[in-house]
Amino acid sequence: MPDKKNNGIFKHLLILTFLLLQAFTAHGENILRESEPLPPLDSVVIMDSSGSMKQSDPRQLRKPAAKLFISLLDQQDKLSVVSFSSRAWPITFLTQLDSQQNIDKALNATDKISHKGVYTNIHSALEKGIEFLKESQPQGRDPIIILMSDGKIDVGNTDKSAELRKKIISDLIPQLKEHNIKVYSIAFTEESDQALMQEIAEETEGRYALAASDDVLHKVFSKIFEQAKEPNMLPLHENMFVVDASIKELTIIANKKSDQSQIHLQKPNGDRINSSFKSETLKWFVSSSFDMITITKPEEGEWKILFSDDDNKAYIVTDIKLRTRFEFNQESYNPELIIRTWFEQNEVTEANQELLNNMQLQLEIEHPDGRVDTFPIEKRDDSGTYTVNYSPEMNGFYGASIVATSQTFQRQQTFSFSNTMPVAPEPEPEPEPVTEIESSTEVAQQEEVPAEENTESDDLKTTLIYFAVINLILLFIGINAVLIFKYIRSK
Repeated sequence: MPDKKNNGIFKHLLILTFLLLQAFTAHGENILRESEPLPPLDSVVIMDSSGSMKQSDPRQLRKPAAKLFISLLDQQDKLSVVSFSSRAWPITFLTQLDSQQNIDKALNATDKISHKGVYTNIHSALEKGIEFLKESQPQGRDPIIILMSDGKIDVGNTDKSAELRKKIISDLIPQLKEHNIKVYSIAFTEESDQALMQEIAEETEGRYALAASDDVLHKVFSKIFEQAKEPNMLPLHENMFVVDASIKELTIIANKKSDQSQIHLQKPNGDRINSSFKSETLKWFVSSSFDMITITKPEEGEWKILFSDDDNKAYIVTDIKLRTRFEFNQESYNPELIIRTWFEQNEVTEANQELLNNMQLQLEIEHPDGRVDTFPIEKRDDSGTYTVNYSPEMNGFYGASIVATSQTFQRQQTFSFSNTMPVAPEPEPEPEPVTEIESSTEVAQQEEVPAEENTESDDLKTTLIYFAVINLILLFIGINAVLIFKYIRSK
């Protein structure tokens, strides 16, 4: 027979553990990021192929933008391309990008997206994405959906369309949350159902973006890549960046000023190359709005992007990585972000003093309203870990970057976090004003004695009661003593 006492102790321990876990997770709705490497990505890219896309994306720039995202993924990542109009159908199923054949298959799938559909069934699109991704998270993978559309739900029947929109909110969003699937939604036009696209993204902890013009789609995709993968990057200053010996691969996203622009790269030795340059270590993809250049084992030194627009990117594969861990201070009522950052080589913290002593670090914060602030990071411990505290002041999603620079070494790492400000307690209601004039007699009857006088009066009453009781006891004892004494004498 099991020991009932031990069973009782065990139950109490379970209850105590549950309460401790609740207490730990009860503070706010802020998202906590751990320091472990991010899991592989399972992504479903869902692209609108309705007829209206011919006007929304006449140059079909969503295709090279999607190719940019696919090309930036790792060999451990998986991807599916889905097209939808009246219904959703997969062009490729969820396939790991571990071979050039599978990568080419995913890239070619984007070319099969058309604009010949009649309707816009966003419900069917999300349903297909959930079908592909619902088993990802239990397998230790990070599932996301990238949803692009230029319109509202339209299946040819107004009532049916309205019903499907409600089902997205009541049925599909709970399923997305249950399976931890983040949705990055992109609206092509202001006429699209922005409210629905934004709600889907925010409810699933994804992101929403309005692509005001087709030539910014690739910027939206590069931002999604940064938010989902948190890659190491090189900071750019006036389109210049520094390559060090630890960098194995460099991928540059260079934005064009116009369709006729031709991007050039200036190497550390001063030579200039463009898309016509042939090399086994160079891949150069050209589109009308951007160029994507991948270089294996790039030369050390200062590089420069020529004849391009601003907001370019330089992603790297490297042995020395900038790592970041951030969490919210649970002891603070107002949100406070504690950010720790360090350099890591081959999964081991790099504490090379010569490297760190010449390094300058700063934190760049992009607020939900688009403002950008910069803060220096100066606090460093003996292990080489830098720490900075930041207090967000508004609700929403923040973008952040740690930028490290020295004369010969540069790194940048981006991340994002969600913040929820605490709700201020509601003020106590003010007493209602007296609407009737009371007589002096009633006022006199209702006047209260001041607290101090009440206390003194109560103390006096208590003392008199004790005095009376003691005297009665003494009198009782005295009378009985006299009676006993007389009784003894009479005997």
